[in-house]
Amino acid sequence: MSALYSLADRALLRPLGPDRGHQLALLGLRLGMFRRPRVEDPFRWRGIALTNRVGVAAGFDKNGVAVAGLARIGAGFAEVGTILTQPWAGNPLRPRMARLEAEQGVWNRLGFPSDGLARVAARLARARRGEMALACNIAPHPLTVRGASEPRFAARARAELDELVSALHAHAQLFVINLSSPNTSGLRGVLYGDGFAQELVAPTRARLAALAREHGRAPVPLLVKLPPETPERAAWSVDTLAALVKPLAHADVCDGFVAVNTSIGLALAKAPHARADAPGGVSGAPLREHALAATRALRELAHPEQLRIGVGGVLCGEDARALIQAGAHLVEVYSGMIYRGPGLISECAAALRDVARS
Repeated sequence: MSALYSLADRALLRPLGPDRGHQLALLGLRLGMFRRPRVEDPFRWRGIALTNRVGVAAGFDKNGVAVAGLARIGAGFAEVGTILTQPWAGNPLRPRMARLEAEQGVWNRLGFPSDGLARVAARLARARRGEMALACNIAPHPLTVRGASEPRFAARARAELDELVSALHAHAQLFVINLSSPNTSGLRGVLYGDGFAQELVAPTRARLAALAREHGRAPVPLLVKLPPETPERAAWSVDTLAALVKPLAHADVCDGFVAVNTSIGLALAKAPHARADAPGGVSGAPLREHALAATRALRELAHPEQLRIGVGGVLCGEDARALIQAGAHLVEVYSGMIYRGPGLISECAAALRDVARS
């Protein structure tokens, strides 16, 4: 941990609490307080050129306010969002975040707080991100998800996803559909339900292909973010993940996966504020084995042309290497930066570069 970040963490971020501390960290990034030399470890996939293989996971910069700051700390890419069509305040319950200090984890039940598509798209259009690639994490609005059992749900959700990709495709090198957050009631039920691949994912990918034809460019790839656990809250195996992934494991349905989101099971076991009706999710070190298990399973289940991004429990360079060795092409960090500071990105990128050279 850098001396500057260590001082700021002890003096400011911890006393403020995770929610306000996170906002202060975003402000510091916007003001250019944190800078790191970029580690060069080039990666290319479908015409997307990354300067290194380490990115910032969705949820860190939900509204695209710190894109330039993330580029300055050396990220190869950043996933902004989750972005919704309309503003949403998120979960009204407090607290919404907590550190799990002993386990080096983070618990949250933020619930998709979003400034809405119009404001986020305007920020991304202005953002100076240099060589850093941008991924947009998108989802149906929580109000729409409340009607997931209604006959018209799929059509409404498709329309929202179409609106999001239509407005954002000029700014994004990747899109990620998030149906796996534990903090929006009913959302994982959509993912575990029948037909989501053909009713939501494939049509969104087709819309991206149509936009590419209209604008004379290559389609922006579409990835799906996976949960870390089965509906029974056990870590994935090849056998248990197969039913969820097989409908998606075709190059004409989606272009890859992000594994994994936060864990409900770990939240109920480890977070003092979790409760059955609003458990939230746990990330950070407790999620590491779940992320590795899902990544290993994906290596066997995904189509060879599909991109695999590993996220969960990365607190040092060795953790990043473990995800790559498990089968990920790229790695994302988030909770680890809360404990280790922005220097974690360059540490992980250097570790992956050294593995590639050995």
